[in-house]
Amino acid sequence: MNPRQLRTSVDWFHSYVETFSVDGAMPAPLRLKVEHSQWVAHNARQLAEDLEWSTEQTNCAEALGWLHDVGRFSQFAEFETFSDAHSINHGERGWEIVRENRIFSALAPDDQDTLLDGIRNHNLKIVPDGLGVRSLRFTKLIRDADKLDIYRVVLDSIHRDGFQELPSMLPQIDLQGPVNAQVVHEIVEHRYCSLENVYSLSDFLLMLLSWIHDLNYEASFRQIVDRNIIGELGQLLPEDRLCKNVVHAIRRFTKSKLAAPA
Repeated sequence: MNPRQLRTSVDWFHSYVETFSVDGAMPAPLRLKVEHSQWVAHNARQLAEDLEWSTEQTNCAEALGWLHDVGRFSQFAEFETFSDAHSINHGERGWEIVRENRIFSALAPDDQDTLLDGIRNHNLKIVPDGLGVRSLRFTKLIRDADKLDIYRVVLDSIHRDGFQELPSMLPQIDLQGPVNAQVVHEIVEHRYCSLENVYSLSDFLLMLLSWIHDLNYEASFRQIVDRNIIGELGQLLPEDRLCKNVVHAIRRFTKSKLAAPA
């Protein structure tokens, strides 16, 4: 992808999302998604540069960052929620929108498939088998870039007002509720937890910490350390043994990934 093709993709994104403005103003949740997309694009470019990808590949990574969540806009317009469980799979919806609008039509077929695969698979719990080597590299990168910005969004919201919008995003959440022991058990046993077991803000923060197990690139783990993500989230958890054990285990896991040979 050359600079002109990248610019075309970004321009299309901005034109598309503006169609969801009402009386000249975009709903606040969608404004946040625009900001999130911009930051994920920044993260994706930074990770690609850290990985010493070519200029063309780095441009593809940035474009993927801009467009990875494009399905969120029609999802919210139709269902007034960002919960895939209560609406549609926003990765699948984004794949449909970008494919139908032929946003990447100027690219080689392999590049088109790679970027479409990244959009389609960025939000799945497990990356499906059968992706080609190139698609897998970009899918892993956009998943990392996305998670890194979700940490920023969550921590900013908690520091601003205690994440008051979380219950509207996930109706089952009680901001003041206790830790669900099942969440801790899942993380300890399987390194992830199921969203259906998340009932409180503390559960949600533990789930975010568990996502670190799913990061793919050393540069992503370096971001976790440099931004003190584990420490920031850990300070917001209850002072109990179970939570501390999870935090310590994830610190050790992150350290092992940074110490691992290339």
